[in-house]
Amino acid sequence: MKIRFTLVTVLSLISVLLFGAVAFAATDFTQNGFPKVVAEKKIEAGEAAKISHSGIKITIPEGTFSHDVTFQVLEGDNNFFQAKAPAGETVVMNFAFRVMDMETNQLIGAFNKALTFSFKDKDINSGSIYYNFKLDGTLANNNAASSIEGRTLSHPVGGAPVGWVITSLTNSIKK
Repeated sequence: MKIRFTLVTVLSLISVLLFGAVAFAATDFTQNGFPKVVAEKKIEAGEAAKISHSGIKITIPEGTFSHDVTFQVLEGDNNFFQAKAPAGETVVMNFAFRVMDMETNQLIGAFNKALTFSFKDKDINSGSIYYNFKLDGTLANNNAASSIEGRTLSHPVGGAPVGWVITSLTNSIKK
């Protein structure tokens, strides 16, 4: 009986590990259209931080993470996302986050506090739209309102369960 229990325990552990690996791969946005790490920062538990890269500014408030994390900003090819964008809109930016808990070595999907993402670009305007890029490869209008001031779009982000795409009306893009 003890041998059977051990075998069942081992098989259960293997199933959990296999399922965990599948879940990990499913949420790793480098495998879902955002292969390039464009910025990375180690952030200590509870620490406030700022990350900037090519028009992107991310402000992370104190208390956002309970453990030390590696915070990565990911990007993909705009042409990949353009094929999924609505007619009459041009993709001007795409990004995702990969946040790894350095204590547990697990990806973090939800943050303790929302961070602020902002993107400044000549093609951002009052008609720009902020989309979620879902794991099934579709775009869905993000329900939370973005703020657009001049050429800067800002948006609160409470976690990393999706990637994001920003579009502007094609006829508003400056050539």
